[in-house]
Amino acid sequence: METPDVVVLGLGFTGLPTALAAAEAGFAVLGLDVSAERVRRIVEAVPGFGLGTASEHAVREAVVGGRLRVSGGGVPRARTHVLCVPTPPDIRGGVDLTALTGAVESVAAVIEAGGLVLVQSTCPPGTVDEHLVPLLEERSGLRAGVDFAVASAPMRVDPGRASHPFREVPRVVGGYTPACAERAVRFVEAIGNPVVEVGSALAAEFVKVFENTFRMVNISLANELAGLCRVHGVDVAEVLRAAGTKPFGFLEHAPSAGAGGDCVPVAARFFSLCASRTGARSPVVDAALAVNDAMPLHTVHRLAEALRANGKALRGSRILVVGVTYKADVPNVRRSAAVTVVEELRRVASVEYHDPHVPRLDLLDGATLHSVALDDVDWSAVDAVVVMTRHRAVDHEALADRGVLTFDCGTGDALKGVRR
Repeated sequence: METPDVVVLGLGFTGLPTALAAAEAGFAVLGLDVSAERVRRIVEAVPGFGLGTASEHAVREAVVGGRLRVSGGGVPRARTHVLCVPTPPDIRGGVDLTALTGAVESVAAVIEAGGLVLVQSTCPPGTVDEHLVPLLEERSGLRAGVDFAVASAPMRVDPGRASHPFREVPRVVGGYTPACAERAVRFVEAIGNPVVEVGSALAAEFVKVFENTFRMVNISLANELAGLCRVHGVDVAEVLRAAGTKPFGFLEHAPSAGAGGDCVPVAARFFSLCASRTGARSPVVDAALAVNDAMPLHTVHRLAEALRANGKALRGSRILVVGVTYKADVPNVRRSAAVTVVEELRRVASVEYHDPHVPRLDLLDGATLHSVALDDVDWSAVDAVVVMTRHRAVDHEALADRGVLTFDCGTGDALKGVRR
């Protein structure tokens, strides 16, 4: 491969499946990532490198066949540059656009007339128009919408689940101008996605932020329901299952120890940030975020109550946490409520964890924990098992039969078939 047709910047949950789809559509694709370790894992096909969103077998075939090249090098010229870099919240409650800004600056140095810059990263509404386009124009000397196209096409992925294949998920596309949108739609359709075109990049950003904020609000509502049901002695799982039989006007959301990952809580913060910057209010979203932020510590307090009911104190207890990723069957611990729970428990208790997807866990205090094999656990010394994330590779029914207090946080799919 000499000059690629498509360059994908960022090979994580959204970038890798995009690079694969473009390669399978016949484009010569270069995938770039700043992490040398990430590049190595993809090139060497280390199990798990697909992150639950890309077929590892298909990626390997594309790499071996030369349709997809993976590198940690610089950004070359190409007809299309796709930005899939992280945009995490910063410590002040804003957004850290460092990675996105760096990617845009690199693209601006090589973009040519007729090129397309497609932004797939989740951004606060207004990022493309107010930040990225001016930067691209300043650094390139070209005009967006005239010399090159810019569009927003936020990714929709459900890591760890195969029920929604990449090419079957409609993609929302909004351009900086109508001509930009037309160019972006052609590319997204070419890699196999159905397209829902909206009138602007700003509208596309709002779509992404709203659909994930919707989930954040409903998870927090489910957590409030769980607390209310507990006070009244009602099984929240039964209530949710029954409510889910309503064929209209209801979508089931499970209570948890807190929504995590790179999308749901992040998008909700972007919603709130957008409101505050424009003088608007978002009391519902702000309340949902407050509920979510409080859930890990609430989970620790609930565990302490469960232990006391069994004649034990949390302080000095030995706790086994099962599942530390933010959702089932993915190797991602970013913003995972389970990790926060582990850190809080370690203040007063002895904590081990088991997670088939996370062999090593680095904590904020500098400590490093390693996943223990369930067969190696001395169950007679365990005071409580805390099920945080229900991975399919773990036999949770067997855990519940160990004769140890099993505290299920209700994370994700754990509502069904596991003792609460």
